[in-house]
Amino acid sequence: MNTIFKEVLHKGLKQEILIKKVLVDMTSKYQKIQVFDTLIYGKMLVLDGIIQVTEKDEAAYSEMLVHPAMQILKNPKDILIVGGGDGAVAEEVLKYNFINKIDLVDIDEEVIKVSKRYFKKINKSSLSNKKVNLFYEDALNFITNTKNKYDLIIADRPDPVGAGKSLFKKKFYNNVKNILKHNGFAIFQSGVTFLQKKETIEVIKHVKSIFEKSGVILTVVPSYIGGFMTLVWSSNQIDMLKSKVIKGRKKIKTSYYNDEIRKASLSAPNFIKIILWNIQ
Repeated sequence: MNTIFKEVLHKGLKQEILIKKVLVDMTSKYQKIQVFDTLIYGKMLVLDGIIQVTEKDEAAYSEMLVHPAMQILKNPKDILIVGGGDGAVAEEVLKYNFINKIDLVDIDEEVIKVSKRYFKKINKSSLSNKKVNLFYEDALNFITNTKNKYDLIIADRPDPVGAGKSLFKKKFYNNVKNILKHNGFAIFQSGVTFLQKKETIEVIKHVKSIFEKSGVILTVVPSYIGGFMTLVWSSNQIDMLKSKVIKGRKKIKTSYYNDEIRKASLSAPNFIKIILWNIQ
C-alpha cells in the first residue's frame, strides 16, 4: 500500500507526496535521513522532514547554482561546495574538465553514503571522483580555518534550521570573503522568497554589507514549493550583470540551463527588486 510523505515547512501550508517505497529511514548523529521512491518526483532525499533533492527537478536547482557563474569566470580552478552532500552540484561543476579540484564540505557523512548509493542518476558518481575532496565537518569551522583560496564558492546549504543556522550568520559571509581569490565569486541558496522573505532579506543584507557587487539569480524548483527560489551572488570584482559568457563554455549538456535562461534569471520581479533597492 502506498504511503504519503507530508512536508510542513511553512506555517499553514502542507505538501503531500505519494510514496511508492521507503528506501532509507534512519537517524544519523546530526539529523533524520529519509530516501523515498515517489510516484511523481522519483527518488527524493529528505532531511529532518524537509525535501533536499529529487531526481525529477534537481537540475532547476543544481544547474543554476553552478552554470551562471562557471560560464563567466575566466579561469576557475578551485571550487568549494558548502553542503551538497547529494553530489548533484559537484556533478555540474565536473562538466568543466579544466577545474583542478572541488572541496565539498558536508557535516554528515551518512548523507554522502546514502547519496552514493541511491542518487547516482543525478550525481553520476561525482562523490567518488578523484577531483572531489570530501570533508565531514561543520562548514563554518572549515571556512574559518582553511588556508585554501577558491575561485568559486557555492553555498548549497539547507534552510536556516538546526545545524544550518550557522551558515546564515554574518560571520559565515565574512569568512567566505576571506577565502575567495581576488576575482572570486560566491553564490548562496537564499530561500523561496514568496514564503521565506525574511530569509532572503537577511542574506541580501549581509552580502551587500560585505561584498562590493551582488545580485540575484532566480529559478523555480517544483518540489521547493512557493514559486521563485532566490540564489544570491556576490563578488568584489565581478559584476554578473555586465559579464559575458566565455567563448566555448556554452557547449555543456544540461536539462534546464541555457543562455537564455541565464539572462532571464538575472531579472527580478518587483517584490524582490524592492528588497534589493531598500537594503543599502
